[in-house]
Amino acid sequence: MCGPLVLMVGARLGSQGTRSAPHHLVYHGARIAVYALLGAVVGTASSLLGFGGHLGRLAGVVSLILGLGVILFGLGYLGWLPRGGLDLAGDWVTRGMNWALQRGRTGGVLLLGGLNGLLPCGLVYSSLLVTASSGGPLPGALGMLAFGMGTIPALLVIGLGAGTLRARARQAMARLAGALIVLAGLQLALRGGAALGIVPHGRVLGVMIW
Repeated sequence: MCGPLVLMVGARLGSQGTRSAPHHLVYHGARIAVYALLGAVVGTASSLLGFGGHLGRLAGVVSLILGLGVILFGLGYLGWLPRGGLDLAGDWVTRGMNWALQRGRTGGVLLLGGLNGLLPCGLVYSSLLVTASSGGPLPGALGMLAFGMGTIPALLVIGLGAGTLRARARQAMARLAGALIVLAGLQLALRGGAALGIVPHGRVLGVMIW
């Protein structure tokens, strides 16, 4: 999920002529802060309640439900849904992103980064499952902080690159980002279904895809 959204943010900042590097750092700082908070919450809950062994099935249910939601979100953004209630997903993300970035670019980017940290992601779920066995809030927060820091280099390259493109190229990248969101939602839903035994795990050349 992070890659397509960073593409969108980079394209928006580029279209506004904004010096984007500091704003990308704010964006990722907010995202990683949310990861650390989630890690602290999961580490605390697991140590107090002892439900670490049941997290796999719970994550499967959440992954399946949110994956389907992400698919609708991406289809709405691309305008591929019939006119009506469902296509509000795409209108919502477009209006919401424009509103946030126009409200004061630093504050808007901070908000978007924080929301990005709450969006469904298979890698984030996997990391949270690991931190669930960490034994407390501090180890959980530090584990997710390390995970988030490791994602920064690649996402910075994507976001900064999108901001340097010409207008037509930025529009094409925004459409690509919508298509990637649909694929990410499909992968997330299939991962959840596989965790619940609804569909088999998918592998390509020995690599597990979901």
